[in-house]
Amino acid sequence: MARAYSVGPIQRHQVDRAYLLVEASGYEVDLTEWREFCGAAFARQHISLYTAEIVTVENPRGHIPGLGIARAMHDHLYGQLLDVPVFLVISAGDTPGVSDALLEYLRTVARNRRCRFIRIARTDPASWPDPRGECLRPGRGMLIPVQ
Repeated sequence: MARAYSVGPIQRHQVDRAYLLVEASGYEVDLTEWREFCGAAFARQHISLYTAEIVTVENPRGHIPGLGIARAMHDHLYGQLLDVPVFLVISAGDTPGVSDALLEYLRTVARNRRCRFIRIARTDPASWPDPRGECLRPGRGMLIPVQ
């Protein structure tokens, strides 16, 4: 059965529902910190090429089974890449579909920002990004070429 997902920048009404993924994944971020993190993204007046973006995958029932945080950056070895310190998918019935939807959105973002690679970090509760989206331990993760 084909499932349709809405994928895009987090919306204000999704903040608390998206927090359920953050909490379930073991990141030590409480709801207040998560709301502040999202609030900083909403408060930005000017979106730049290097601004962190919080991305959600929403199913037709309004549940959020996927979440990512991404920002373009320059890596001394790989050049321009899309760094994804947070890539979370929790789905009882369609993990591959949710993952594919989130990854396809990230590929589009990477192409638009002229990135050669996407670097997806492993889930690491010690590596929650700061409000600018920077990972505490940059440079780790799986590299995916952008075509």
